[in-house]
Amino acid sequence: MDKFCEILSNLESKNAIRDFLKDLLNRQERMMLIRRLLIAEMLEQGITYREIIKKLKCGSPTIARVERWLHFGRQGYKKALEKKKKK
Repeated sequence: MDKFCEILSNLESKNAIRDFLKDLLNRQERMMLIRRLLIAEMLEQGITYREIIKKLKCGSPTIARVERWLHFGRQGYKKALEKKKKK
């Protein structure tokens, strides 16, 4: 995990990161990660499960899992979302 994080942090641009992730992950894997980030963002905005399911076409177990990580995880989602807000 440390090596992976080091590789990502050494990439110098958004395009370089995008290219790396496109080489590393297939479309479905990328969409899964993107959907989780969108779910976290929507939960932080107070959007309901029903609305998230309707908009993102995901199941409530996925939303519940992301919500657990948001509240009881290592704060990775929260830190990422806070950085996004600042930009």
